[in-house]
This record gives sequence, structure tokens and C-alpha cells, in this order.
Amino acid sequence: MRAILSAALLLVATSTWADLVKVSEATDTVYYLDPASISDKGKFHRVSVIQDYAKQEPSGARSRRVLYEIDCTEERLRSIAGTEHSDSMAQGNSVNSWERASEWLYVASRTGSNIASRTPYRPILKFVCSR
Repeated sequence: MRAILSAALLLVATSTWADLVKVSEATDTVYYLDPASISDKGKFHRVSVIQDYAKQEPSGARSRRVLYEIDCTEERLRSIAGTEHSDSMAQGNSVNSWERASEWLYVASRTGSNIASRTPYRPILKFVCSR
């Protein structure tokens, strides 16, 4: 499983910046989605997202590439793997990486959602689920 996720991240990493779509912007982070990375895995979709930071993080990371798993029916997502990079746009040396599924984050605008209404995750889910 670990080898499969690593291979998926490497394949996604070969995309050019021109193919990326800016889906959200927070105070200090811009989120870019790679439409070519969207894939179906049963009832779930997977997508690669770059989080580009305005300033270098204390860990030395300037950006992060995260592979998300999205459940359009339940309107939720979770990260399943990621790599932090020393340069912007997921370039430079790898500072940190992980392969583990996070808890599901429910992003629907409904009572009981555990995500704030202005989160960057809603546009990611909306983009992927609209295809």
C-alpha cells in the first residue's frame, strides 16, 4: 500500500504548474488543485492539492502536496498522503512526508459540519465532485 501511494504522489508530482487550478486562498496559503490527478477509487475520488505558503513554516517547509480522498455522497474528505517541500509549488527538497489516512472532515454546509464555512476544503470538494 505504501509503495502504491508513493508512486501515486510521484506521478502527480510530474504535472506542470500550468495545469494547476487555484481553488482557494487563505490568509497565508494558496491552494492549487491538479485536475489531471483526479481519479476514481470505487465510491471515492482522489486528487492532489498543493498548499503554497506565503512564508516558510518552522519545519522548513514552503509548500505541501497532499493526496486527498473525497467522498462526494457524504461530502467529506481526508488526507491519505503528503509531502512537504523546501520551495514553493511543491518544488525543492522533501522536508517531511507521511502516508496515513486522517480523520474524515465533513465539509457540507449543514448543521453538524465540523469545518468552518470559509474553509479551503469546500472548494476542493466542490471542484472534484462537479466533474
